[in-house]
Amino acid sequence: MTRRIAIAGWFGSDNLGDELILQSLIRSIKARGAEPVAISIDPTGTSRDHGIATIIHRNPSQSMALRRALEQCDGMAIAGGLIQSETSPWNIPFHTSRLRSAPHRCPAAAVGMGVGHVHGRLGRSLARHSLRRLARIVVRDSDSARRLRSWGLHDVAVGTDPVMTLEPELVEPADTMCVILRPANQRGLRTAAAKAERSTPSPAVLDGIARAIDDAADAAGLAVRFVAFQAGRDGPLHTELADRTGAPAEVVAPTLGNVIAEVGRSRVVVTMRYHGAVAALLHGRPAVLLANSPKMAALAGEAGGWARLLDPSRLEGPELAAAVSGALDARNRATDARDDLRARLAVNDGALDELVGHAG
Repeated sequence: MTRRIAIAGWFGSDNLGDELILQSLIRSIKARGAEPVAISIDPTGTSRDHGIATIIHRNPSQSMALRRALEQCDGMAIAGGLIQSETSPWNIPFHTSRLRSAPHRCPAAAVGMGVGHVHGRLGRSLARHSLRRLARIVVRDSDSARRLRSWGLHDVAVGTDPVMTLEPELVEPADTMCVILRPANQRGLRTAAAKAERSTPSPAVLDGIARAIDDAADAAGLAVRFVAFQAGRDGPLHTELADRTGAPAEVVAPTLGNVIAEVGRSRVVVTMRYHGAVAALLHGRPAVLLANSPKMAALAGEAGGWARLLDPSRLEGPELAAAVSGALDARNRATDARDDLRARLAVNDGALDELVGHAG
């Protein structure tokens, strides 16, 4: 009988980074002879886009229905940057409710999970208690491991983001600079699903960012390509900026099937999106990471610092041009970091092997 492995993350939104995580885990689970089942906030869309069975779970009130569905599963893999309250205090209750819903006969493992800042004792206590339920905890970076160990969770291994398993389409880079920006997250009591509306910076700020992008591209002799990882949020911001740049800029709205290739078509990547940086790594492209959250600093620091790190508050000034120049000068570090992270996929694989084998 085919084993069924549920996959838990932030799936079913228009965020291509999270959908890439799901895509990679689907392939890894199928390669082990098991059937993947996604827990999704939009099960119809997830089934359409990935061709697999789904379980709906949009909020903790659906946890009893989730538990009944998980009774039919043999294990659960958890991935993505789930353990953080940087954007909403509801993140921890929402994602840990899935762990608490899993019956004891359904073993669970974290596979390349990210751990960010968790505000308050209650949030940390809830996260710690829920994560103790995991048979294996594999995180995607050493910073995540340090946070968990500081909470008393010592049996933690460092793997990498599951998207590192994907083999990108080989594309030749054009003389362009890929720019991936997002509106600032607004922390508050609303759930992430309720924060779909855009929050565009003021015209003065947009003008400053556009000038900095122009200066960086001109100094490097490159044209500008904006690539959206979340069309509903990134797209309007990119359009506003493209209208303000001195030279014509291309605005790209990629799909799940081509987003990694679209990033690879440029010689250097400037990104606020974590998986924009992962896509750059997969192609061995140098990058400037805008450190809007701890995960960006952790990723930039891999392999001794493969990417330049820039505070988003400095995006309107001359620092962007200097960072892009520095990234291009150190372009060979990207391939070293990619090789290091892919070597750590063996840790992810061990957790999946154990999970699927235990499920059998």
